[in-house]
Amino acid sequence: MRSARHREQRDGIWRRRFGVVTALLLIGGTIVLLVTKLEWHRPTAELLHPVDVLGRTSTIDVHIADPQTGLSRSRVEIESGGTKTVLASEEYPAASWRKSTVPETTLSIPLQAIDRKISEGPLTIRVFAEDYSWLRWFRGEKPALEAQATVDLTPPTLEVLSTEHNVKVGGVEFLVYKVSSDAVQSGVQVDKYFFPGTPALFDDPGIVGAFFAVPQDLDTRVTPKAVAVDAAGNRREVNFHTVVKPRKFAEKTMPLDDAFLERKVPELLAANGAAPQADLVQGYLFINRTLRKQSEERIKEATRTSAKIPLWDGAFMRQPNSSPLSGFADRRSYVYKGATIDTQTHLGFDLASLRQSPVTAASNGSVVFAGPLGIYGDAVIIDHGLGIFSLYGHLSAITTKVGATVQRGDTIGRTGETGLAGGDHLHFSVMLWGTHIDPVEWWDGKWIHDHVTAKLDAYPRSTATARRDS
Repeated sequence: MRSARHREQRDGIWRRRFGVVTALLLIGGTIVLLVTKLEWHRPTAELLHPVDVLGRTSTIDVHIADPQTGLSRSRVEIESGGTKTVLASEEYPAASWRKSTVPETTLSIPLQAIDRKISEGPLTIRVFAEDYSWLRWFRGEKPALEAQATVDLTPPTLEVLSTEHNVKVGGVEFLVYKVSSDAVQSGVQVDKYFFPGTPALFDDPGIVGAFFAVPQDLDTRVTPKAVAVDAAGNRREVNFHTVVKPRKFAEKTMPLDDAFLERKVPELLAANGAAPQADLVQGYLFINRTLRKQSEERIKEATRTSAKIPLWDGAFMRQPNSSPLSGFADRRSYVYKGATIDTQTHLGFDLASLRQSPVTAASNGSVVFAGPLGIYGDAVIIDHGLGIFSLYGHLSAITTKVGATVQRGDTIGRTGETGLAGGDHLHFSVMLWGTHIDPVEWWDGKWIHDHVTAKLDAYPRSTATARRDS
């Protein structure tokens, strides 16, 4: 009897314990389920760039995220003139009962205002997003983001004023044009190259001047175009009469020997933070290709900004008492043990004089670079205004510094054989916004007058912008 009661008591205890455990598990599971599926936080959305003004080619780039249960769907719509238009609508599948396969996404949506018949004027952008929370069935739809914008579909006006444009391949020309005040960028497009214009050169604030080049890697088939772009991205292009003259560049063979490789390759690799190479030929190819490209990228960076007035003073000075070793845009073949191992284009003039001869500034300007420059060795770059720069490479000594104002004929260093130079000489380049152009034109005062100064003088200018350009 006592044993039966004891078993009953024991079974009752186990039943109560089981009930408690079951209840706790149910409560815990319910809490986990509620925490997981009754997520209170709505998805978030943000614009990745300003949309104050939208144009013909504008995109709306938006980032949408829900790090808890993830996204179930999204929709981007606009309202213009009382009409709503859905630009994009996406649904995202669930990865499991807990969450979505997409915790965040970035949408890049072209406005396509013309195709969608969106008129100019105010516009409202709304971004909607839902997650996998059960609360989505009970809470009303509310935009995760709402932004106001203005639609502008009218490109800036642009009128070409100068009439004579004769340029040879590898050379430059100067264009004068007039743009409306809504233009935020203008210049000349030549194939893949863009050359920005310089505003505020003339008394009329709408008149702009721009040097443009037909770089040595293009040909006579190119058609330069004046372009202007407004804040909405609307673009105006205007063709103008240009005569592009052909040019044949010299072809040179550059023999390489072991003595040169042993002397230069380890030195240049170490000086530019590159790993040493047991194979000197491979080391040389790295220098002649990769380091050459890196050097040009550093030049582009150094020549990104330029004085907004002409700083030069007449014809550029050529290095005194020097003879040319090679010319602009020579096509070079590099030969080692009878085999061509590489080809490159030489972007400047090599000028030889006595060893460690003084190097002089070609014209007035401001020093924007002074130091090591990859294949050019120790080098100096001078800004002459309106995007025109000169470069002096392979120097054994630099006697100027960044920020210094120099005059034509001032000594800025001494010739040498730093960088990828086989002997003591000066590498001299003239560049337009970092693009190498033929220095011969800039050594010619008549060419500067006919192609540049005469056009600058054709329109009234203030004293400040009229100085030092003739």
